[in-house]
Amino acid sequence: MKTYKQFGLILLFTLPLPLLAQVNWKAPESIDGKKASVSTASGQAVIVTANPLASDAALQALKDGGSAMDAVVSAQTVLAVVEPQSSGLGGGSFLLYWNQAKKSLYALDGRETASAQVKENMWITTDGKAVPWLEATKSLSSIGVPGTTALLWEGHRQFGRLPWKANFKRSIQLAKEGFFPSLRFLKSISLAKTLGINHSKNFSSIYLPNNSLPTQKILFRNKKLASTLSRIARKGVNEFYRGEVADELIADLQLQQNSNNTVQTITHEDLAKYKVQQRKPICRKYRSWKVCSFPPPSGGGVAVLQALGTYELLSKKNWSKETINHWHLLAESLRFSDADRSHWIGDPIDWPVPIKGLLEDNYIKKRANIIQSNTTTFHPLPGKPKGSELLNLASQPRTAGGGTTHLVVVDMDGNVASYTSSVETVFGSRHLSGGMVLNNQLTDFSFLSNVSGKAVANRIRPNKRPMSSMSPVIVFRNDRPVLAVGSPGGWLIPHYITNALIGALDLKLSPKEVVSQKLLSVRPDYTVLEKSSELSKAHANIHKGLTNLGHKIKYSAFSSGLAVIKWHQGSWHGAADPRREGKAVSLQEKKNH
Repeated sequence: MKTYKQFGLILLFTLPLPLLAQVNWKAPESIDGKKASVSTASGQAVIVTANPLASDAALQALKDGGSAMDAVVSAQTVLAVVEPQSSGLGGGSFLLYWNQAKKSLYALDGRETASAQVKENMWITTDGKAVPWLEATKSLSSIGVPGTTALLWEGHRQFGRLPWKANFKRSIQLAKEGFFPSLRFLKSISLAKTLGINHSKNFSSIYLPNNSLPTQKILFRNKKLASTLSRIARKGVNEFYRGEVADELIADLQLQQNSNNTVQTITHEDLAKYKVQQRKPICRKYRSWKVCSFPPPSGGGVAVLQALGTYELLSKKNWSKETINHWHLLAESLRFSDADRSHWIGDPIDWPVPIKGLLEDNYIKKRANIIQSNTTTFHPLPGKPKGSELLNLASQPRTAGGGTTHLVVVDMDGNVASYTSSVETVFGSRHLSGGMVLNNQLTDFSFLSNVSGKAVANRIRPNKRPMSSMSPVIVFRNDRPVLAVGSPGGWLIPHYITNALIGALDLKLSPKEVVSQKLLSVRPDYTVLEKSSELSKAHANIHKGLTNLGHKIKYSAFSSGLAVIKWHQGSWHGAADPRREGKAVSLQEKKNH
């Protein structure tokens, strides 16, 4: 265990001034170094969210007699105020929810949808080239019909206990009376300014009043958002999709449309037709556990289950946590699952996704047999799963972005929520309405609908949901939940989660150790190790070992935000990723470990 834990030590690194000096806009939330300590908590009910104020609000919901779902609503509405760069009511979400009383697992899809007005060539210029991604994020055309409010309402309708309005109390208070901004909040505003905000007067008026960055010493208020939250709290979901909030949203968008109407955006009809989809969770056995995640339009859930399946087969033959094999096999498993994700996954309303074939044992075995233990495979091709015989598709390049949050909750009755929510990039499109940040999720579609005459599964189509990397996970053993995990991080989300699952399940790491371990990721043609301020002996050995197997190594400051809860010796234990500002809290709290 020594080598692995050495590589998992919390190593501090800091960002020099100016705030954005080392920020990569392609991974826009990789802007924080690790905290000196990891927030942990244990008890019979545990919550982990990406912000202390959201964790405290969710905990209060449980203290007031609410369920895990009430805690999710309370946390998400607060995150819309205090972490708007990552999620909010103008974005979309996936919820995986275990109902203990019914012994049933539910998957609620609140992903954004494209307008009925979208055009297939909306991201193609007149000379046939793709619009630059950064330019596309600013466009009104990038805004999908938000699904988060509808998901919260539907989840609360099915699983909530407290009055709907009660779960908005803290968020309204914070938006109206103010909160002291965190350093990460301020860094995100600066990054949004760098990405471009001239297209949005509403952004500047709220987040850069008098063209000045807010400070940590002065309360930050968003009274427009307080008003929006109050309306939705009083009147429910119809207020967002058919009421005054909807009217204001459409009026704001129409005001900014080109006079010749060449820029298409969502309409009243799009909002009124939006529906949460209740989907069937996807699950696979991994050793003695059952791992469950989210189905398409999530590609992340498929990628996690494929990578775990491949890794399990390969590690049975040649694996030891004391050797380089673990890191090599993990990298190869991720690379092969990425190839399938890029090729086969899209919204099933357009092309049928061969989900059963992608996850069956024989297919995973065929994929694993291609991988070599003594060399790496660059640019692996997608496989040919059962059910794909009539599909003549092309792969798409991986997407950018990363304005996402994840939270996990287990309540006193054993209900478990694993919930991921996003506005796509930092502050989404930077367009605002009613104080809400509006997403740019339509840039998650492939900008090219066809490649060499072959359609791309994740092509743009009216009313379609773009493929997502969000992959909330709940793990079961003997038919009871024992682990819940998820993360933000754009395309890399399934990489982070696969790292975490192997650490928690195979290596039996505590949640604190899981969120603190160094991470590995891949691109088609190279392998990425997590950057740290110093190179430990174990780190150097991993670099050398992977290089000897043909890996091209690069380093990156990863933008993970893992939230983990794990059942151990009669209680739940939670931890928040130290790369962000998350907080773990609990009922029947024991001494932090």
